Amino acid sequence: MLNLQTRIAATLASIPTAANLTPRAPTVTAQPAQSATPEPAVATPTPDPAASASDYVVQPGDTLSIIAQKFDTSMAALQLLNNIDDARLVRAGQRLKIPTAKLAPDENTFWIVYVVQPNETFGEIALRFGVQLNDLLRVNNITNPALVRAGQRLIIPLRAPA
Repeated sequence: MLNLQTRIAATLASIPTAANLTPRAPTVTAQPAQSATPEPAVATPTPDPAASASDYVVQPGDTLSIIAQKFDTSMAALQLLNNIDDARLVRAGQRLKIPTAKLAPDENTFWIVYVVQPNETFGEIALRFGVQLNDLLRVNNITNPALVRAGQRLIIPLRAPA
């Protein structure tokens, strides 16, 4: 079991959205001249939220939303911990890890993970999901929104079902 948790911790540490998601006021700093190698779009990951995760077997009729409500977590936390890109894809019998720590103090059931598509901007993504750009950047600990990239996983801080 410890080996599995170690592998999950390593996987989460490699996902940009598993970064420190503690909310804080956006920091504006002077940007140095562009270098050949851009800085990462998110901060360094913090301790693993899966360290004390528990197991759950998906029951017939369960959805990720129902499971998130049952365990007072978010769909995004379940997606990140279980490497699920589409919040609609769970099946009966599937074994899920359930996080015991919140991604952020204001986390709720409806937060989801979204994979950035080619040529999208943070502003377009915020508009598409009806969330404030500042909330999107804060939850994902984004310091430079110009560095969005296709394939990047973002937590979308929804307040209601999408």
